[in-house]
Amino acid sequence: MNLIGPKSIASKLHLLVKILLFVEVLRVLLMALAPVLHYGLQYLSFDVGSGPVQVSFAMLRGGEERWWIWAMELTARFCHAVVLYLLMRILEPAGIGEPFHPKIPNRLRLMGCAVVASALLRTVFCGVLLKRWTYTASGVGYSWAIDYDSIFMGLVLVVLAEVFRRGYALKTEAELTV
Repeated sequence: MNLIGPKSIASKLHLLVKILLFVEVLRVLLMALAPVLHYGLQYLSFDVGSGPVQVSFAMLRGGEERWWIWAMELTARFCHAVVLYLLMRILEPAGIGEPFHPKIPNRLRLMGCAVVASALLRTVFCGVLLKRWTYTASGVGYSWAIDYDSIFMGLVLVVLAEVFRRGYALKTEAELTV
């Protein structure tokens, strides 16, 4: 099976990322609407288990710190949806056999910026949580820690954007010399 082109791994990944994007958008919408929809959602809870925060609680009960955690998780999930959308747009030309599309470098650069922004926003939210509250319920713990892995991954994506930009320039130059 080919990596690039019709009926290739890239085209199958494109379809898979479309499905994941749809699910992530539904998660973002559900989380954004949960505080507004009071009917039947009084027992709604969610788990935050990625990054520096480890917490599980009932969404519509509790103090202001829970709303900060909700806002942090909503922001992070929105950034994840943006990354999935950009990945889908990157895999689309690769799925039809054109890996050096002129828009791929910009999409990779935006994806890297979204990953870095998500990591930095989570750090800021955790800093605010630690500064404003000390919450010591069972099963809850958060610390002020920078997510270096995500920041590094975002920077790698920005570097890859430059590689793809130069690859497209070389491809265009090679087509003109023939």
